Amino acid sequence: MFPVKALRLLCLSLMCTATFPGIASAQKTPQVADPEATKSTRALFENLQQIEGNRTLFGHQDDLAYGVFWRREEGRSDVLETCGKYPAVFGWDLGSRFGPGKMTNIDSVRFRDMKRWIRKAYEMGGVNTLSWHLDNLVTGGSTWDTTAAVRDILPGGKFHYRLTEQLDVLAELFKSLKTTGLVKKQIPVIFRPWHEHTGKWFWWGEHACTPEEYKTLYRFTVDYLRKEKGVHNVLYAYSPDFFVDEEHYLRNYPGDDYVDIFGLDYYYRMEKLERIQEDLPLKLTIMAQLAARHQKIAAFTETGLEGIPHENWWTQMLLAHLNTATAEKSIAYVLVWRNAYHASKAEHYYAPYPGQKSAKDFVAFSQDERMLFQGNLPKLYKKPKKAVATKAAESPILQIK
Repeated sequence: MFPVKALRLLCLSLMCTATFPGIASAQKTPQVADPEATKSTRALFENLQQIEGNRTLFGHQDDLAYGVFWRREEGRSDVLETCGKYPAVFGWDLGSRFGPGKMTNIDSVRFRDMKRWIRKAYEMGGVNTLSWHLDNLVTGGSTWDTTAAVRDILPGGKFHYRLTEQLDVLAELFKSLKTTGLVKKQIPVIFRPWHEHTGKWFWWGEHACTPEEYKTLYRFTVDYLRKEKGVHNVLYAYSPDFFVDEEHYLRNYPGDDYVDIFGLDYYYRMEKLERIQEDLPLKLTIMAQLAARHQKIAAFTETGLEGIPHENWWTQMLLAHLNTATAEKSIAYVLVWRNAYHASKAEHYYAPYPGQKSAKDFVAFSQDERMLFQGNLPKLYKKPKKAVATKAAESPILQIK
């Protein structure tokens, strides 16, 4: 016989849930998008969710590969040599395309070196994130060849096979990212495909395909890697560039089952600093609020000020803007772009080097209690002791005192 007291409690619980539908979702624990994600990939997702409350990981593109005045020298890093610490996040790019004899990426980084550095970053406790400046698969031009191509590479398109060929190689690369030793474990990474789609400079951009075509491309990419190729060591990031409002940010969103990270790519320009200081904090806040609503990680996925001519840019702008985006949730990590070798592309750098104009301010930035570098990271690939339960945005329960 069912106890009367227990029956009353059950009825009360059902009544509360019916009256305040937000109660059930208010305590929902955020879940990684891939149901078959590896344990360490799940742990990375959960830890980034926990970190973002009041800390932000600092990242740098190609940090271990080269700097303004050096290339392929083991152990070197412009960030390390400026502030005494490696970054916490290491960015890499997979473009321009995979193929026979293609040994290097778009920035002349050898793929075999990239895999080794990805392993090193992981062994240091850091996070690896990968973008993909893929060539136009219809024309054969670069990623900046904006000839419409998406429709022709989707399932049923006449060049669909070109997309699957690229994804086949990409899947093997992801699956080959493993630790050394007798027991080789897959290394989790963040993958940021089809980024900056709200801009007009890539062939998958806003002008070159419809929102539905973009969603189909993104979903197919994720489904093919997961279901056809068995890739389960990846977190997926969605990262628009320019956007007007929430509707615009989500216009091409492929859905919660395909995304783990809500990102924003937004660069500083000296000639637009006054406007940017008003606009960027607003955009970061909108992005962070949407991430909270969808129970995703929020990240400043790509940014920087080329040449960093502003002496106090790190603390007076970047740090200040990160501190404003705390309405719903904070920013888990920020990544500045690469430091091109001076002889190949002068003044194209986004992190300081010793003696650079902003170096002193960068040291102060790195010492701020908000910022996390490689030396003071928690164990990101171990399951956190306490799971994160987030509140459902705009739920009636949030109004109850």
